[in-house]
Amino acid sequence: MLRNRAHWVMILASLLLALVLRAALFAQEPSPPAVVASPPFGIQVIDESTGRGVPLVELQTTNEIRLVTDNAGWVAVDEPGLVGQKVYFSIQSHGYEFPADGFGNRGRALDVVPGKTAQLKIRRKNIAQRLYRVTGQGQFHHSARLGLPSGWRHPNLNAQVMGQDSTQAVVLNDRILWTWGDTARASYPLGNFATSGAWSKLPGDGGMDPAIGIDQTYIVDETGFSKAMYENDIPGTVIWMHGIFTLKDNDGQLKAVTHYAVREGLGKQRRAGIAVFNEGKEQFDQVNQFPEGTKLYPQGQTFRHTENGQEYIYFATPYPILRVPAKWDAVMDPAQYEAWTCLQEGAEFNPRSPRLARDAQGKLDYAWRKDTDLVDAQRQRQLEQSGHLKAGEGWIQTTDIDQGRKLTLHRGSVRWNAYLERWVMIANEIYGEESNLGEVYFLTSKTIPGAWETAKKIVTHDKYTFYNPVHHDFLDQADGKLIYFDGTYTKQFSATKVGTPRYDYNTIMYRLDLSDERLSSPE
Repeated sequence: MLRNRAHWVMILASLLLALVLRAALFAQEPSPPAVVASPPFGIQVIDESTGRGVPLVELQTTNEIRLVTDNAGWVAVDEPGLVGQKVYFSIQSHGYEFPADGFGNRGRALDVVPGKTAQLKIRRKNIAQRLYRVTGQGQFHHSARLGLPSGWRHPNLNAQVMGQDSTQAVVLNDRILWTWGDTARASYPLGNFATSGAWSKLPGDGGMDPAIGIDQTYIVDETGFSKAMYENDIPGTVIWMHGIFTLKDNDGQLKAVTHYAVREGLGKQRRAGIAVFNEGKEQFDQVNQFPEGTKLYPQGQTFRHTENGQEYIYFATPYPILRVPAKWDAVMDPAQYEAWTCLQEGAEFNPRSPRLARDAQGKLDYAWRKDTDLVDAQRQRQLEQSGHLKAGEGWIQTTDIDQGRKLTLHRGSVRWNAYLERWVMIANEIYGEESNLGEVYFLTSKTIPGAWETAKKIVTHDKYTFYNPVHHDFLDQADGKLIYFDGTYTKQFSATKVGTPRYDYNTIMYRLDLSDERLSSPE
């Protein structure tokens, strides 16, 4: 018994000695060196004609690492394994082109050195100049990583907004009221589906130069996220708005007015009517409800024009073929809206059996008619395809001035332009060749509703969507020579399956110089 106890004591003593020796050995070993982060290598892509950084340029390595330039044209490179190496970056961008080498490859090999920078020039094919992404997160992501200033108050996140759809904006008194559709948030896949809003100052009254950005102050909820602009009492629905404008009410107070629709997404409409912005609540009040089946109501983007002594509010979809007298009571009454249409008075659009208005000689009779459906570009296309209209018979005959092919325009805006002394339309094409819904055109007309016969492409996208473009005439510069428009950049309705990081489902601002000799402006 004593011998066994002595045996175990010796074993325990040996183990204790081994542990002491091991601890002493590790104590003498040097600690691993601290990892010191190296500053990234910076690449800026600039427009060769202006020297300005170009956003939305994709740089890709030979192993498919994709980097997309931020609003200032920068990407920050600190990929482990590539630092200190010569790395080839292929370079591409919608509407821009990098020079090709002898093998047709468009890119450049660069030495990736921490803390150093390189600058690459890219040629702009677009007539319009891409300026910056307005909404979403990370507008100056790479610039921030490189320690570079942006000039924006909220350079990488504003009101927790990650994505935002389709801009509607008006000047209300001395401020710009901005609104958008469905809005994505950072904290959950479901965001705000009852319209978002923000304020900004006018450029001439303390606001930013629109060439640099828009300093928007979002209307937010108690969590700091973009607040719903409508109260919605129907679960599972969204609220979309279209056709915003300002108008004095019967008490002489200037109000922002629009059409609202409570919908089951792209499906059934549950309720619709007129909403008025309540500045005290910073929300829209649904002040009336239009009867189910109402044919004419505010849509698209608005402008004012006087005909025969009567001022009207016109709604561009993108053609200005819908209007209502600029009077408070008229706006509230769907019976006062008029369509420029070839359908008989009171007719609904029926592509199989349309009630077309024709004169004694059989010629289509276009006129302003109440309670009568619109025949926009897509509906006219249907009538032509079904044989109810002959080619060239309809009022809308817009062609691409360079290709000579007929266009079907989808959405856009119409504004009076003092520089050209004409009406200017910015609109996107549907059923396009380079992209289904991403080709943007410039058109002019001397009259309203106008002819809009020729169109010049100013922006192109490669299998990507850019829809609902709108010209913000309150941002015009140089007496209308420089105009600004934005639209929604998204993979939706396109052949592209993977969206561009940070950019997808957000609005992007462009500038168009109307003195550019590549533009022509025949009526």
